[in-house]
Order: sequence, then structure tokens, then C-alpha cells
Amino acid sequence: MEVNRVRLPVGRRKRAHDVAEEIESLISSGEFAVGSALPSEKELMERFGVGRPAVREALFLMAQHGVVEIASGKRARVIPPNGGLIAAQMTALMKRFASAPQGQEQISQARLLFESGLAWQSAQVATSEDIARLKGALDANVAALGNRAEFVRTDVAFHYELAVIPRNPIFTFVHELIVEWLIDQRTTTIHMPDADTLSVRDHTAIYEAIAARDPARAFHEMVSHLKLVSRLYAESKRLTEEILRGVTHDVARRIEQEQRALWASSFGAQAAPRRPAPAKPARPPRREPKAGRA
Repeated sequence: MEVNRVRLPVGRRKRAHDVAEEIESLISSGEFAVGSALPSEKELMERFGVGRPAVREALFLMAQHGVVEIASGKRARVIPPNGGLIAAQMTALMKRFASAPQGQEQISQARLLFESGLAWQSAQVATSEDIARLKGALDANVAALGNRAEFVRTDVAFHYELAVIPRNPIFTFVHELIVEWLIDQRTTTIHMPDADTLSVRDHTAIYEAIAARDPARAFHEMVSHLKLVSRLYAESKRLTEEILRGVTHDVARRIEQEQRALWASSFGAQAAPRRPAPAKPARPPRREPKAGRA
């Protein structure tokens, strides 16, 4: 005997989000099957005790999350999970993380934990075909030495092959989330002398550890490689800023000297008007050591 479920009106606070969660729960339970149309807006309003704006906003939120499809003049339809849409949304979120204070460092830490564990797992489960495919990715990376754009592409492809070996779709999904950040990182560090040859050296060591099916060694080699790349990236950013700041002030100083010479030749011994010195960038306040620490 089917028991009618009593549905109380959802709270007025964040009504659209509550309605969306209720509908998604019904989809998960199978009441609204994939491919089927949802009830009309009027039926949803009556079912959840909310107004039309809350229902429409809930459907819009669900469409953004790839749960339903909305078409003009038709009822919303439940659609299969869309991994591509979710990945695009997560990639945008990763970009926001990267641009935030300490974002680069936090992503580097997450990558260190993820890929070092990935190297360990790959060394445990790699088949002969996996090792042959990884060797092909390594050879392509070696062949790209001297071609910066191709080297970055093959560098990232080598790490992708590592994500494929355990045959866990979550690993390849995580790789896709950070791939744009990886490309930016490698594009920056590749300009540093010998960074490409050091990377090939590390990739070779990682490959050899996995081919030998030595998880501990693969873990160690990946940690060493990622620490190198991360520190090269940080130093590249720091040096670029310092060099460009030095060039800026040098050019400004030379223009000032030329202006003074021109003023002296045009107006005799009259001194050129002095300009105020540029303001120095503010430094973060110094942290005082906490009591009790040596």
C-alpha cells in the first residue's frame, strides 16, 4: 500500500535553494527519472508551498548545475549527469583559488599530495601497456627539448598518463581541474635556463621507478620533482617582478636626467623643477614572536 507523503512548505529563507535541493532529492530517489519532465511550475508551487519566482529560480539553479534542461514553453526535463559542465565550473573555481592570496601555494600543496600518491599507486598497478604508454609520453617530452610550446604540452601530457594508469576516473578529473594552472606554471618556469632539462631528468626518474614497480621510489621522485617546479615558479615570479621594477626605475631615472639636461640648456642655469619621489609599496606589518617561543 502506497503511503502519501506529507510535504510541509519549505521555509521562506533561501526558498529557491531549498526547492532545488528538494527536487534533486526526488531525482536521486527515482521519483523523477532521467529523461522525464518535471511537474508544471504550478504543481511545484503547490507541492512546496512557494511562489512562482522561487520555483523558476530553483529550476534555473538546477539548469546551471546540469541537473535539468529548460526550454521555452516546455516543462523542465531531467538530464543525465554532465561531467563536462561540472568540470568547467570547477575549473573556473580553481582559477579563483589561484588568483587569491596564497592561492598558488595552496594549489601546489594539493598537487604535491595528489601526484605523489598517484605515482605510488601507478607503480603498484601499472601494466606493461601502461608502462609502454608512459615511455612514449616521456620520449615525446625529451624530443620537445628546445621547443618551449611543445615541451609544455608534452610535459603536461606525461602527468596526464600518470593519472590514467590507476583507471580511476576521479584521478583524471582532478588532473583536468588543474591542467590550466599546470600549463601556466610550466609556461612560466620553462623560460628559466635548464628548467626543461631538469624536468626531463625528473620525468625519467619517475618513469624508471614506475617501470620497476617501486612505489616508494616513485613517490620520492615525484615529491622531489614537484618541489623543484614549485620553487622555480615562485622564484621566477619574484625575480621577474624585481627585474621589471628595476627596469622601470632605471628608465624613469634616465628620463629625469634627460629632462634636467634639456631644462638647463633651454633656460640657462635655472634648475629644473623637482618631482616628488615615487611612493614605496607598503610592507606587511612585522609579526612579533609569541610569548614562550625560543
